[in-house]
Amino acid sequence: MKKDFDFSENEIIKGINQDQEVQLKLHNNEMTWGKFSLFFVMYIAIMIGATIFASVISIITERVFNIDLLSYIQQIQYSALMELLVFILTLLALKHVREFLKGKYNFQALKKWQTYVYLVVAYVVIYTAQYLIIHKLEWEQGGSQVGLFGLDEISLNIINVLLLIVAFVVIAPITEEVIFRGLILGFLREKIGIIPAILISSLLFGLGHPGHHLSTTIMGLTFGLLYDRTKSIAVPIVFHMIWNAFATYGILSLVASG
Repeated sequence: MKKDFDFSENEIIKGINQDQEVQLKLHNNEMTWGKFSLFFVMYIAIMIGATIFASVISIITERVFNIDLLSYIQQIQYSALMELLVFILTLLALKHVREFLKGKYNFQALKKWQTYVYLVVAYVVIYTAQYLIIHKLEWEQGGSQVGLFGLDEISLNIINVLLLIVAFVVIAPITEEVIFRGLILGFLREKIGIIPAILISSLLFGLGHPGHHLSTTIMGLTFGLLYDRTKSIAVPIVFHMIWNAFATYGILSLVASG
């Protein structure tokens, strides 16, 4: 009887220790305001460092090989590649951010029929909003991205077209959704609730898109609701890719037509 009691007591102590280890791990992985802010500080720092490095390399190549590399780097399709590199380096450097984002993708949501109902509704909402804002109310100018991104000065050869498609249809949706929905919305939801989190992340998303602040804020609201309803960041990423694919086709058509 004594032996059985000792065994049970040891098991209880072991269970308590394991529970303490789990709680300690959860505490260490908890996203605090400091850890949240560190992502953006490091992202900006790496971006500045990468820009300085690219500028130095550009000066060297221009003087030694007479190649104006800077003019290429400043083009949107190449700068997008650099932003992707900075984004990846920042994630690699910050384990707590990678841990926070785990489980937020949930690709199973893409297998549910309800998800596609949400996507159709989201498309109708965003299309209607942009149509009213641009064509009826004229609060924003359609096709302004051409001049904003300097696309009217880019030669539309096959390489540039492919790079532009990769930049707008692949890189932008992934990085923007991970940052604005996965990180910002996900963190703020835990701190201040879902509605303020969606509103703030959407406003920041809109501010990050010059020339189309209002329409992209509405897009941000829609993406945020998609994320909240499906519990998966994969859903707004896919929708963002589809939307940008149509937008990229329209932009390239404008550039090609002169």
